[in-house]
Order: sequence, then C-alpha cells, then structure tokens
Amino acid sequence: MAIEKKKGRKRLVIAAGALLGIGALATSAAFTDFGLLNLGGAGGFGGEENAYNLQVSAGQEATIDSVVNWVEANPDAEDVAPITGADSLVPGGEAVTVNLPVKNASKSFSSTLALDIEDTTPANADTAIQAKNDAYASLLRIDIAQTDNAGTAPTDWVATGLTADAASADLANLAPEAGTVAVVRVYLLDGATQDDTNAANGGTVNLQAKFSGSSIN
Repeated sequence: MAIEKKKGRKRLVIAAGALLGIGALATSAAFTDFGLLNLGGAGGFGGEENAYNLQVSAGQEATIDSVVNWVEANPDAEDVAPITGADSLVPGGEAVTVNLPVKNASKSFSSTLALDIEDTTPANADTAIQAKNDAYASLLRIDIAQTDNAGTAPTDWVATGLTADAASADLANLAPEAGTVAVVRVYLLDGATQDDTNAANGGTVNLQAKFSGSSIN
C-alpha cells in the first residue's frame, strides 16, 4: 500500500506540470497591436523653408513693393546705390537722406528689428588726415525714421541727433514676410567755433548700416 501512495503523488505532480505547460502556451499566443504618429506631420519640425531670415535692398527704393532685388548682405556687406549729395555735405547745410528697405523673409516667424549705423572709417597713418576725419566725425549727426513710403519725407523720427559712434534705433516689429523702409538722414553741424568747423574741411567718414533682429514665435 505504501508503494501505491507514492505512485499517486507522482501522478499528481505530473498532472500539475501539464497544467502549467498549457498556461504558458496560452500566454505566448496573446494578440498584440501598436500605433504610430508622426509628430509635426509629414514635414517634421523646423525645415529650411521655415528658416528665420532678414533681407535688405541696396537700391534705395521708397517702398517695399518697388524693391528690385532683395539680398542677404550677410556676412558680406552690399554697397548702397550712389547717394546724391554724400560728397558735398557742409556744416549747417542740407542733409542727405538714404532709403534702406528691409524685409522679414521668414514664413513662420515675426521679427524684432533694430538699425545701427556704424563708423567704419579706417585709421589713417597720416596724422593730418586722421585729424580731419576725426573733426568731420565730431560734427556729423544721424536721424533715423521708419515708414511704409519714403517717397514723402518722414515727419516722425525714431531717433535724432545721433553721433557716428553711437547711432542705434529700435524699429517696429515685422510680421512674417512683411517689410519696411528705414530712412537715414545724415548732416553736419556747425562747429562750436569757426576753427572747429574748418578743422573738418577735407575730412571723411564711412558709414555702414546694420539691420538686426530676432525671431518671435
């Protein structure tokens, strides 16, 4: 009888093992599924066509719509079309104005906008010439305006009386693919004395306009 009890226990263990095997087979045969989503659509995020980009014109056009050729002007500067009167400024005389069209070429971003006028006159080894250039720069002043149509002289100026070593103005923001025209007025003041005025005779100053901005979401 002892032998029969042992055989019974053995059969129970075998039966339990068989049941466990069936459970394993059922687990490995479960159904599965998944879902995939392309974030940002087929185009993803960013993209060259959505790049933030400012463009300028060197043609001195009065309106954005009349610009013939938009250029990057970065990193190399473009030469603005000849400026009438730039070579004949006199202290206390007529000012010279320059129209500078700029456009936010971005399709997706608005843009802040600032304009700096920088003195890029190279140093001259001839001390007499350098002294004339310095005297000329000390009398030079710059005004900056922003307009949609520079065909009419601006009446509101963003900044006036700026010196060549500190000429900067914050302009109005630009919507995507929108533009504006900055008007820069350059003139010479009379010197404090006639000697100060005469010291600028024959001097020269080179000016470079620098538009800058940052994207706005």
